[in-house]
Amino acid sequence: MSTQGNDFKRWGFLACLDYESWRAEKVAETLAAQGYGAVEWTLAHFDPRRMNEAELAGVISMSRNKGLEVSEIAVQQDLVCLDADELKARVELTVRTAAAAAASGVNLVNVLTGPNRWEAGHVDVGSALTEGRAWIIMLDAYERLLDGLAAVGSQAALEPCWGTLAHDFHSTGVLLRRFANHPAFAINFDPSHFALARDDMGWIIGELAPYIRHVHIKDVAGMPGREGREFIFPLIGEGLVNWGSMFAALDKAGYRGFMSVEFEAYQYYRTILKGDPIRASELSMQQLRAIEEFMPEGLRK
Repeated sequence: MSTQGNDFKRWGFLACLDYESWRAEKVAETLAAQGYGAVEWTLAHFDPRRMNEAELAGVISMSRNKGLEVSEIAVQQDLVCLDADELKARVELTVRTAAAAAASGVNLVNVLTGPNRWEAGHVDVGSALTEGRAWIIMLDAYERLLDGLAAVGSQAALEPCWGTLAHDFHSTGVLLRRFANHPAFAINFDPSHFALARDDMGWIIGELAPYIRHVHIKDVAGMPGREGREFIFPLIGEGLVNWGSMFAALDKAGYRGFMSVEFEAYQYYRTILKGDPIRASELSMQQLRAIEEFMPEGLRK
């Protein structure tokens, strides 16, 4: 494992993959030793349904003691849900998670609109219900979610994502028109989904700049398709994302927040890395150091 120092302390890693079965302390120690300055926890390590307040606060304080800031908590509940009680529970889980994080000074949670088409049991928009009805259900839940987060001093960093209602710049505009002035509305900018949609990266970053609170580092190759088999999220630098253009636009927009790797090169992870998350985050750090050459000096500050 590399212990080489890294001057840019806003690189983070989303603690997914097999890290989700590890103790949080071991994950944090590993990422800090690899040169990361931040960690993005998921419900695997930060879940108010099975952890008390002290345990939740302990995850954040432990991370800081290990030298990592917590950039955000990824909650990512599917808000296109036909079961009203289940939908209410998903909104409440998001708010409870945000409240627990905010109590320790982490004021951002990562969310999706749904449907989460990679999850079993998702609603098939177009057959199970109309697209219009799906938007009505989601927007109502999203408003309740935002109101709940505002009440606890947190923000929802929406990640426009393939397969969900908000998946590119134009579909995200539906939420922008409704919630742009809401104090809890924010964007988690993942370039892979915008590149997949062939959106103009520099332009859309300029348009979304007032709302971008977090950035994912992830690449993409292929074409958007209904089944999700037409594209992959390869290693950083192998896909469609123009890192120079993205970094330049973020710098121009004045972004100075965290940039967190979301490793989803799953076939490579299984076949080459043999399911070892240490190798995945170490390889990602090597790639981050390589793409730093595309970063304007202002973005490093």
